[in-house]
Amino acid sequence: MAGIRNFHDFESFKACRAFVRAVGITLRKPKFSSDRILTAQMQRASISVLSNFAEGFEREGNTEFIQFLSVSKGSVGELRAQLIYSLDLGLLDEQPLNELDALGESATRLLGGLIRYLGKSEKRGRKYDTGKRKARTKKRTARSRRTTAA
Repeated sequence: MAGIRNFHDFESFKACRAFVRAVGITLRKPKFSSDRILTAQMQRASISVLSNFAEGFEREGNTEFIQFLSVSKGSVGELRAQLIYSLDLGLLDEQPLNELDALGESATRLLGGLIRYLGKSEKRGRKYDTGKRKARTKKRTARSRRTTAA
């Protein structure tokens, strides 16, 4: 994880994004327009998948990141269940369901792997890195001095 600087660099995020994109395209098909409540709920769950991943990463601590990844993983599961419900209602055919579910399964597997990795990692997160924290403090102090001198 040393080379990862942005949440969108994670393979698990990329898998979540592919899944959410495919679900979003599916929701724009005419069949889904008949069930606005289901469509709206699936859109909220889709937004939750990516948003929680990003928010957890930006909190810069493994504990928080794991918590938000768990919510993201739960939203992937919610979408997979809603896709099955969509099949049962006749809004979705078997083949598209299987394709979407495979994307969802990949996303949830990668999220689970990242959660396990972070849980076992000795590094607690970027905000606990004392070297970086000292550098940030120095920058703030220098900025404060410039502001005060002006």
